[in-house]
Amino acid sequence: METELKLLLAPGHVKALIRHPLLARHASAAPRTKDQTGVYFDTPGNDLRRNDAGLRVRRTGDEYIQTLKAGGGVQGGLHQRNEWESQVAGEQPDLAALREMVPANAKWARKVLTPGVAERIRPIFATRIKRMLWDLALPDGVEVEFVLDRGTVEHGDLKTDVCEIELELKAGNPLALFDFALALMQDIPLRIGIQSKAQRGYTLYHRAAGSAPASSAARAAALALSKKMSVEQAFIAIVGNCVEQIQANDIADGDAQDVERLHQMRVGLRRLRSAFTLFREVIALPDGLADEFEWLSTHIGAARDWDVLAGATLASVPSGQADATSLDVVRDAAYRQARTMHKAAVQVVASPRYTALALHLSRWMLAAQWRETMTVEQLAALAQPLSRFAREMLRHDEKRMKKRGSKMEDDPRSRHRARIAAKKMRYDTEFFQALYREKNSKPYLKALSRLQDQLGLLNDITVANNLLDELQAKHPALASGIGYARGFLAAQVGDGEEKIRRLWKKWKAQQLPQ
Repeated sequence: METELKLLLAPGHVKALIRHPLLARHASAAPRTKDQTGVYFDTPGNDLRRNDAGLRVRRTGDEYIQTLKAGGGVQGGLHQRNEWESQVAGEQPDLAALREMVPANAKWARKVLTPGVAERIRPIFATRIKRMLWDLALPDGVEVEFVLDRGTVEHGDLKTDVCEIELELKAGNPLALFDFALALMQDIPLRIGIQSKAQRGYTLYHRAAGSAPASSAARAAALALSKKMSVEQAFIAIVGNCVEQIQANDIADGDAQDVERLHQMRVGLRRLRSAFTLFREVIALPDGLADEFEWLSTHIGAARDWDVLAGATLASVPSGQADATSLDVVRDAAYRQARTMHKAAVQVVASPRYTALALHLSRWMLAAQWRETMTVEQLAALAQPLSRFAREMLRHDEKRMKKRGSKMEDDPRSRHRARIAAKKMRYDTEFFQALYREKNSKPYLKALSRLQDQLGLLNDITVANNLLDELQAKHPALASGIGYARGFLAAQVGDGEEKIRRLWKKWKAQQLPQ
C-alpha cells in the first residue's frame, strides 16, 4: 500500500521550496533529479478506469517501469493506493507479469488483468515530468521520500501544467506527513491536491473525445455501516464519507464556475457538520476546528445562495409584458453578483487556511485524538453498539422535529427552525439507512425529504428577499424589476405553506425506520 500526501504549489514558490531549511535539515543527501516520461494505458471502453485502476509505463533514462495502482482513496490529501511495479522491456505494459503479482482474490483484477484487455489496451495520455527527490529522515524513525514534480499532462494538443509535491511514507507513522506539511506551510502557501496525474489525464482524454460531462460534481457515496460496528467506528466512517464528498467537489480544483460542484461541496459541509452534532455527546470536535468549519461554511453558503437566486429562483419568475425588460436586467445583475461570490468562494478553498483546516482535520481523525483526554467511562461509550446509539439519536431527532413542526405555522422563524430540524433528521437517517430494512426506511426518508425540500423552497424565497434588498441598495435603478419579482415570490408562499401542511401529515404517518 502506497501512502502519500499530495499538495499543489504555485510555480512562483518553487525556488523558496528548494531552499527551505526544513529540507536541508532532514535530507540525508542532496536532491536527485530525474526526467520522467510516463504513458498511461486503458481500453477504448476505459475498463481500467471503470474498475478504479490505473496503468502506467514510465521511462527514466533507458529503464522502463510499469506501475499498476488500484483501490484505496484520498482523504485530506492523503492518498492510499495499492501499487505493483515491475520492469518491462519497452513502452508496452505486460499484464501477464502484473497478474502474477496481484492477489488472486482481487475481484477487480479478474476484470482488467485478462488476455482480452491486454489485446485492447492502448496509450491514452502521457506525462512529461522533471522530478526532484529528497530522502528525509524525520524524528521517531520516520522515513519520507519528498518529491517535487514539474511538467505537463498531455493528450494530443491538450495539456495541463503540473507543479506539486508528494510526501511518500517509506517507514514510520503517517502523522509525520501532516506535521511536516503544516510546518512547511508556515512559509510556503500550499493547496490540497486531490486529483492525481491520471485523473487530470482522463479529463483531457474525455474532453478531446467530447464525452466530458457538463458538470464533474459528485454526490455522496453510499455508506456501508453495519449493526456490529461500534459508535467510534461509525463516526470514522461517516465523517470520512462526508470529507470525501467535500474534497471530490473542491471548487478550486476543476471548473471554477461549476455551480453544481459548489452545491455538492456545500451539501458535504452540511452533512459533515450534522455528523459532528450527531456524535458530539461521545466525540466532541475541537473548538478550533469548529470555528474554521464555520468560516468555510459561511463563504460557501453565501456563494450558493446567490447561485440559487440567479438561477432557480429568478428563473421561476415569469416575464410579464410590462416588466420583461426590467426583470431581465435584475437577472443579469444577480448573475454577475453570483459569479463574483463564486470567485470569492473559490479563493477561500484555494487558500492556505482551507488547506490547513483539511490537514488538521485529517490528522485529528487519523490519530483519533479525541481519545487523548477521555475518561474510562467516555471510552466505554465509544465502544457501545451502533444499533442502540442510532436508534436513540433518531428518536431524539424525531421528537425535536415533531415539536418544532407543530409550531412552524406561527411565524417565519419557527418555520426556519423546523426546516433545520428536518434537514438534520434527513442527514442522520441517511447516515444510518444501511442499518434498517429498506421497506420502511425508504418510505420514511421519502416523506421526510419531500417535507424538507418544500421547507427549503420557502426558505429560498426568504433568502431571495434579503439578497434582492442587497441588490436594490447597490442598484437603485432596478427597483421596478425587483418589486415585480418580490410580488411573484410572495404569492408563492401561500401555496407553499399548504403543500407543507400536506407533507407534514404524510411524514407524521410514517414509522421510524427499524
